Amino acid sequence: MNNASEDRKAHWDNIYTSKDHKGVSWYQESPDISLQLLDKVGATVDDRIIDIGAGASTLVDALISKGYSNISILDISDNALSIVKQRLGGNASLPSYYTSDVTGFSPECQFDIWHDRAVFHFLTQAEDRDKYASRLDALLSDNGKIIIGTFSLNGPKQCSGLDIEQYDEKKITNVLGKHFELIDTCVDVHKTPGGMKQEFMYFLFGRKK
Repeated sequence: MNNASEDRKAHWDNIYTSKDHKGVSWYQESPDISLQLLDKVGATVDDRIIDIGAGASTLVDALISKGYSNISILDISDNALSIVKQRLGGNASLPSYYTSDVTGFSPECQFDIWHDRAVFHFLTQAEDRDKYASRLDALLSDNGKIIIGTFSLNGPKQCSGLDIEQYDEKKITNVLGKHFELIDTCVDVHKTPGGMKQEFMYFLFGRKK
């Protein structure tokens, strides 16, 4: 793990140790937009789905309840994944768990659906974005689909005390467009637990044919 990855891990381990995960700005009681977009890309219960930067998200709970049988969740923080395992209780053994920085993620499998809500926009260095794109190219199946949510150009410029990159269609295609084709986009306004509104943009990609 390089210095940037070590810094990211220390930051997020501290967040999930020192804060109530239900009070952080990105918390969603129900991952409605992600479920809608999974339906939009035609996800099936047998697809191999990975949630990148899952944190303590309830997306995995929702997928289990809908009968999805091949779920993986990745986060750089062990502390975040521990929260998920404890919450899932008797279902804790159903997902596969990966503790890794996504830029160095190297499992021995590929995935049919790559879901990332608000990890990509934390990669403020071009080198890290290129590593992300490389991992995505290596780990997405031939007919796989990508769902990436970032702050829009009208969204915040920081999150959790960290700078982020805002995105629109052109900007994200400049990073991912070599191997992937933009299929669709949508805007979603997230209301934080504190009542603030944050504009996200979601991008759906597939492999170029």
